Amino acid sequence: MLFAAAGAAAAVGFAAVAQAEPPALNGQYTVVGGDEATFGWTVASACGGNGCTANVSSNRGWNSVGTYTNGRLAFAVAKPNGFVCPDGSFAPVVISYEVDAASLAGVGSADSNGQCPGGVINRVPFQLRKVG
Repeated sequence: MLFAAAGAAAAVGFAAVAQAEPPALNGQYTVVGGDEATFGWTVASACGGNGCTANVSSNRGWNSVGTYTNGRLAFAVAKPNGFVCPDGSFAPVVISYEVDAASLAGVGSADSNGQCPGGVINRVPFQLRKVG
């Protein structure tokens, strides 16, 4: 009986320590800051046995699938032929995004030269605002 009571007390103690995951992003958001300042995203999240994912679409015409890790949504957007290299050729641009699901603060990062040689990684902070 003593062990059962101790086990129940321990279970209550551990339950109080457990951290809840931040809510998943769902709905329409305005992106404030960065190069997406006047654009919006629609996010639809779903959770299953392998964790949570989100479908993200922009009113700029792109779609991406992201994953949640430690309360942060991460996804990337590839824009084929999105950058003109100094030699006149075209190169794809990949923009990586990471958003904190609780604070809605995020960072976008991309190479300043697309995937042409010689670029530097730029990180641009932004804030999401829920609109629908």
